[in-house]
Amino acid sequence: MARSVKKNTSTKPSENRTSTGLGAEGENIDKIRDILFGAQTRQIDKQLSTLATRLDKEIESLRSETKTTLETLEQFVRKELQTLSDQLNSEKSDRDESVDNLSDKLSDARKALEKKIGQISDKTIKDQREIQEQILNQSKNLMEEMHQKNEALQSRLDRAVQDLAHEKTDRQALANLLMEVGMRLKDEFQLPEAE
Repeated sequence: MARSVKKNTSTKPSENRTSTGLGAEGENIDKIRDILFGAQTRQIDKQLSTLATRLDKEIESLRSETKTTLETLEQFVRKELQTLSDQLNSEKSDRDESVDNLSDKLSDARKALEKKIGQISDKTIKDQREIQEQILNQSKNLMEEMHQKNEALQSRLDRAVQDLAHEKTDRQALANLLMEVGMRLKDEFQLPEAE
């Protein structure tokens, strides 16, 4: 029977046969194949089906794991980005606050400096006015004092001139007087003794 199967499988059906003859022969070949290779084919089909099912399960499991991993990674990245964004916003807020504080301090310092400069300027102007007034008063006093002394000196000089004019001594008397002074200074002058 095995030989006849080989014989039948090796012979090709004629192309000129009718479709009804070809169909019956094809059914016979399928039956022979099923008898010879049916158990192996079914086993292979079962194994292929099992492998396909397992492969589908593995692919689905891999998809699920990949999806879970990607979702976890996406959540982690979003969380990290949110943390970084919060840190950046916090640092920006801190920097803005520091800049505002520094700006306020600089503004206060500028106002205080302007006020101090204004006070110093006012005091300087006041001091200058007082010094100018003192100098003016002192110069007036000096001028008056010099004028008074000048008038006094002029008056004394006029009087001295008048006195000299009235009390002129002659040259001989003046020479004798100066000679006497010179001798007294040298300790050579002796007064005449009284009788």
